[in-house]
Amino acid sequence: MKSKTFLPSVVLPLAALVALLVLIAGCEKPPEQGHQGGCQRPKVLAFTASWCTPCQRAKPALIQIQTTGVDVEIIDIDARPELAKQYGVTSVPTFFVYVCGKKAVRTQDITVVVSLTRFGCR
Repeated sequence: MKSKTFLPSVVLPLAALVALLVLIAGCEKPPEQGHQGGCQRPKVLAFTASWCTPCQRAKPALIQIQTTGVDVEIIDIDARPELAKQYGVTSVPTFFVYVCGKKAVRTQDITVVVSLTRFGCR
């Protein structure tokens, strides 16, 4: 029965590591005006709801990420349903992480968000 607990404990950190490596790979690009070191400032779009317990648990991590200089926008899907529909959000929490001008990483795992924004574009 240990295989049931082993698989998630290995796959989730592995997924975060793979996402981080994909973002970092090829991050070397010429500096653009308004960007430091050739990379854009990381940004997180966090789609949440006031009634969502996992969303409420993620908020302290989002605030901590914001204090490190990452742009964090928390969007309540009940207050802004048109934006949730535009991004195809059907469940919460859903996070979009933009790092180094690459395509957004979409996840529902706050640990992936923390990992991606911590290392950013180096």
